Amino acid sequence: MASDSDLIVNVDLLVESESHLSKIKTELNDIDNRKDDMRPYWGSGEISDAMGEFVDNWNDYRSKMIESVEGVGKLVTNTINGFTGADAALAKELKKARKAK
Repeated sequence: MASDSDLIVNVDLLVESESHLSKIKTELNDIDNRKDDMRPYWGSGEISDAMGEFVDNWNDYRSKMIESVEGVGKLVTNTINGFTGADAALAKELKKARKAK
């Protein structure tokens, strides 16, 4: 029956993507917590200051990336919900139609 479909949605892939996006968001959020942990490895005061400045600039871009990841994550979640809901509704209607015969 699946070969008769005009649209095939790989919900497993969408669920996996949703999970990966969540992990990416967590990693991006946790980067700020690791900034101070890395400071001893940066070396001299000048290098440490430069790296600190880089990290602070990175925070602006990181925030934008987190927003984008969240946005895509919401789209994926809505897609999953939409297609699984539509699939369940279609299955219900098919069962009704079969009983009516």
